[in-house]
Amino acid sequence: MDDSQPSNDDRHRRQSVPGRARKRAIRLHAACTGVSYTIAARRLAAGTTTADQGRTLYPADAARSRRTLAERVADARLAADLPHGRAAHLVQRFPPRDGGPDVGTLYGGAARHELLLTAYKLVIDERPDLEPSAIDLAWQAESGDETVLDAACTRLDRAVRLLLDEGFERLAAAVPAAQLVEVRIDGARQTLDALLVAGGSGHVPGTRVVMLSGRPATIVGAVWEPAGPPVAYAVRRHGLAGEVLDDVLAPPQELLVLAGQGAE
Repeated sequence: MDDSQPSNDDRHRRQSVPGRARKRAIRLHAACTGVSYTIAARRLAAGTTTADQGRTLYPADAARSRRTLAERVADARLAADLPHGRAAHLVQRFPPRDGGPDVGTLYGGAARHELLLTAYKLVIDERPDLEPSAIDLAWQAESGDETVLDAACTRLDRAVRLLLDEGFERLAAAVPAAQLVEVRIDGARQTLDALLVAGGSGHVPGTRVVMLSGRPATIVGAVWEPAGPPVAYAVRRHGLAGEVLDDVLAPPQELLVLAGQGAE
C-alpha cells in the first residue's frame, strides 16, 4: 500500500472530529443552561441561521401597536424634531428591558436621553450635511409612519451610533461638565443598535445566540461601520452557576441565532 495515501483509520479519525466537536458543544450548552443533553441537542438543531443572516427586531410593544392615527402622528412629529424630539422619541420607543439573569437590564441608563441628545447635537454641529431638511421631515411626519423618518435620518442616526463608540469623554467635551454626569453609555448604544437594525439588517441586543463552542450567549451590542450590517457583535457569555464571564466580540458567522425570537 502507498504510505502517502491515508489509511481507513486516518480517514475515520478526521471525519469524526466534527462529530466530537458537536457533542462537546451540546454538553457545554446543556451544562450552562441546565437542560438535558437531548434538549440541548434539539435546541442547537433548531437554530436555523447564523447571525450574518436574517434579522431580529426589538420585541414588539402591544400598547404601541394599538396607537391611534393621532397618536402615531404625534410620535412621528416628535421623531422628526431634531435633535431634541428624536432623542426623546428613541427613549420612548425602545424602553429598558430585562435581558435575563446573566445579562441584566438592556436599553437602560439614567442619562440615556441626555447622552443621545448630546450625541445628535454634536453630529449635527460637526456634520450639518447629515441633517435632513426640517420641512421634509415635518411633511413626512404627517403620515404617522416613524419608519419613513428612520429612512430619512439613516445617515445621521448611523453617525450618532459611531460617535457613541468613541466614548463618554468625546461627548462630555462638547457640553459644560455640569450638564452631563459620567455614566455608562451602553444603553444609548443599544438604542441606536435597535434603530439601525429596524431599518436594515442584523440582530438587536437581547438576541439569544450560541457560540461555536456551544456556549449560550446574549448579544449586548453591535459593531458598525459607515455602511452595511453589523460586522461583529458584543456577546455576554452565559456560564455555569456562579461563573462570571467577560463580554467578547464575535463575527456574525460564528454565532447561531436560536429560533423562536421573532427573527425574519
